[in-house]
Amino acid sequence: MPTTSPLRPDYGIDAPRAVSVLIFLSTIGVGGAALLYALVPNHPPVVVMIALALAVVAADLLIVAAAMLWYSRVGKMRQRDRLLDLIVWCGDERVLDVGCGRGLLLIGAAQRVHTGTATGVDIWSGIDLSGNRPEATLENARRAGLADRIEVQDADAQRLPFADASFDVVVSSLVLHNIPSREGRQQAVREIARVLKPGGQVALLDLRHTGDYVRVLRQGGLPDARRSPAGLFLTWLFPLCTCGAICFFRVTGKKSAENRAE
Repeated sequence: MPTTSPLRPDYGIDAPRAVSVLIFLSTIGVGGAALLYALVPNHPPVVVMIALALAVVAADLLIVAAAMLWYSRVGKMRQRDRLLDLIVWCGDERVLDVGCGRGLLLIGAAQRVHTGTATGVDIWSGIDLSGNRPEATLENARRAGLADRIEVQDADAQRLPFADASFDVVVSSLVLHNIPSREGRQQAVREIARVLKPGGQVALLDLRHTGDYVRVLRQGGLPDARRSPAGLFLTWLFPLCTCGAICFFRVTGKKSAENRAE
């Protein structure tokens, strides 16, 4: 008898509103170029140039939207694994995922801590991720067979509800840049450093402000904090399509163990 394949975790579409706006504007650009070309007789050079410019901009917007959809369905799983590979795992860590969303990093980390636990916190914004709610995260954990290792909480990255030195590993992906103010982002990074145990490790992925994260982590007791490219497409080619507005980097570091409790 045929068997039904188990449901796989669904990690949603990143920035769904932005994707919709990009597709809409691309459609408007193509329509405007076609309409201009059709309505103006004899197609003088200035009209051709304007129509061509509209078409080029529309094509660029569509490419960016397609790239964002590809990342949501394929790319972010690859980036998740590469980011978590930067952590030296023992298997018994207590892990925190800041801005866990539907559980992409959270579940990936839980798969690596066979005797540890993974905690995710989020404010569950649907603008940043489609279907972003704690029930979806827990359902994904159940589908992955990891519900017993995972918990989620409502919490703001700028005010993490945990004691100092609570976690062995802190991870986060494409979250901190959504905090609108520089001071707010810096406070979130300080919180990450605060809840990290001496000797603990951090691994972040983001598309802006990563140099700032490195500086704040170093001030927070991670002297070896550094950033590294997230790959040819995300760090070098994707910025070409966005005029440099988006450029992915990974940020990693290890907290100084000088004050480790005896």
